[in-house]
Amino acid sequence: MKTKVNLPKGVKQKIKKNQPQKNALAPKKGTQVIIAPKKATAVQQAKIASEVSKVINEKNEEMLKARADKNQGRTPKSKS
Repeated sequence: MKTKVNLPKGVKQKIKKNQPQKNALAPKKGTQVIIAPKKATAVQQAKIASEVSKVINEKNEEMLKARADKNQGRTPKSKS
């Protein structure tokens, strides 16, 4: 049989607090996560710009690696 546990003096018992009622007309959280973009052209331009910057960054990294290898005296590995 289970026995009730007595709390020490000065400790308050846990009370379940009632949360205020939320607006019933509002959409539930997570139901409208995906929102269609207002300007499709702006989204397309952003994608193109990100691709261009990615390519530029890769080329810059290759140039920097080649320059660093040359300064260190490393010989480039032949691709086979």
